[in-house]
Amino acid sequence: VDGGLMDIHMGVIDPGLRCKTCGGKLKECIGHFGYLELARPVFHIKFVAHILKVLRCTCKNCGRILAEESKFQSFLESLKNPTDEKIPGLDKKNLKTFLADVKSVKKCPHCDEKQKDIKFEKPSNFLEDDKKLTPIEIRSRFEKITDDDILCLGINPVAARPEWMILTVLPVPPVTTRPSITLETGERSEDDLTHKLGDIVRINQRLFENINAGAPEVIIEDLWELLQYHITTFFDNEVSQVPPARHRAGQPLKTLTERIKSKEG
Repeated sequence: VDGGLMDIHMGVIDPGLRCKTCGGKLKECIGHFGYLELARPVFHIKFVAHILKVLRCTCKNCGRILAEESKFQSFLESLKNPTDEKIPGLDKKNLKTFLADVKSVKKCPHCDEKQKDIKFEKPSNFLEDDKKLTPIEIRSRFEKITDDDILCLGINPVAARPEWMILTVLPVPPVTTRPSITLETGERSEDDLTHKLGDIVRINQRLFENINAGAPEVIIEDLWELLQYHITTFFDNEVSQVPPARHRAGQPLKTLTERIKSKEG
């Protein structure tokens, strides 16, 4: 299907077909990524610890890092200009002490806004004084953070921005990474990743339709939670306190994290 999960724009796994992106055959084309635009942003489960750190170290109002200007400037000076990947003057120990001081600040030194306590509930809930923060709110906070502040959080702004930890678009791995197999009965059996992507596409579609139809907030929230669940289990199907996604036969799906860990991975 064009635009579907096995679209041959993403590569070919059948002899005789040519890839619609590069024109290569089975042996020549290594596959191409697709993407899925999400109806609502969701957290990348592998970055929740970092999201929590950034939330606790920056102001909820102006997005500045919660450090006195003089202290901030001297720490920034010690870091100098970052290159592509590494931050030259970054000493992990110094960073830890600097951020530990920042976390304990209760009032923003830049805009005088009082800071609230931020708690984390597994698997991916962030609470600010018992009010749940949505991925949209967190993302818009992160977008306000300046490059210099990002640098002082130990993230390199040349290579990454904190709001990228909250996904608005999901990369879809090439067909060649998740090939179908043909069983002895002649039936085709899809890879676990394709199964999981199918769930994501379905729920995402339903969420889009409900938002456009102006459905009640409760329904939208439920679907949003479900989308978060499917994307979480797509990245890692062994997250604590998240029930694993299973096949119809009952065995858990083997998704990205399980695929690449251990000796076999």
